[in-house]
Amino acid sequence: MGGLLTIFSKESPLKIFLDLENAEPQTEKEIIIYKEASEVLSKASELLDEFQEYVGCGELIRKAISEPNEDNELAAWEAVIPLVEQQYYYYQFYEQIRVLSETLLREICTGESKETSNRLVSLQALVKHFVHLLDFVVRFDHIKMDKPEMQNDFSYYRRYVSRKRSELDINDLVVEDQVCDAMSLTFAYPAPMLKGVIDTVNVVPEKNLTSGLSSMVNVFYYLLENRKFESEETNLFCLRAMVGTTVIFDHVDEKGAFDKKSPIQIKNCLTLLVNFDPKQQSLINMIKFSTKHWRDEKTKQALKNILN
Repeated sequence: MGGLLTIFSKESPLKIFLDLENAEPQTEKEIIIYKEASEVLSKASELLDEFQEYVGCGELIRKAISEPNEDNELAAWEAVIPLVEQQYYYYQFYEQIRVLSETLLREICTGESKETSNRLVSLQALVKHFVHLLDFVVRFDHIKMDKPEMQNDFSYYRRYVSRKRSELDINDLVVEDQVCDAMSLTFAYPAPMLKGVIDTVNVVPEKNLTSGLSSMVNVFYYLLENRKFESEETNLFCLRAMVGTTVIFDHVDEKGAFDKKSPIQIKNCLTLLVNFDPKQQSLINMIKFSTKHWRDEKTKQALKNILN
């Protein structure tokens, strides 16, 4: 099912038909990018299901620390190995998401057409995949916030390797030291996937990037406000994209998403978000805690009151 999208401007709204559910790539270049994105994103659903079931080995780690002996330490080590392997897989996927987000946004925001609206129309299949990417990013980071044991497991792995390095076989090490450092820094963030996307997309020229992001936010808002999708799943999918794109815009635009001159219809977006049924507290929290300018003094209290 397609949707009638509006990209707001200071004049009259520009109405464009954009099919976020069934759009297919048209040009040879778009087909190549689309296939690459499809290959990465095809793994997202299974990864999220697996991550949701992640259970740390905190009890064994606590016992190994409080009652240190060879048996307790070995039991904790053997339990933590498959968990670190799991985390390493997430980190590898994180790197793929970073590369893919740069590829998609570079093409969507700086394509052949000078007009953002024309690019969104001609590259709507890539926009669809960018929405899929944001859906994954938002859902992964939401799960991660409920998994503090991830960092505890990884910390124990690193401490054990540091103490037992001379006794361990090289094959016992799940990841190299340099990768360990990168993983530790990455997963220390409350929302690592979103942070990775934000850090990566800065390679796109700022003017093109902010124009493309703000247009997409307004597009997602229009779809939701006018109930262009019958499926609850699709509406939630679109809501995550609206929030995720708003957060990215707020980080890459100097004045942010909440400035009075922001091209984003931010008051409308926030009102829609807070009234969405069922309530999406995790997405509301993303606006409050993952944006850059929400807590600025210049952000109007009237906007903050919408989410309070």
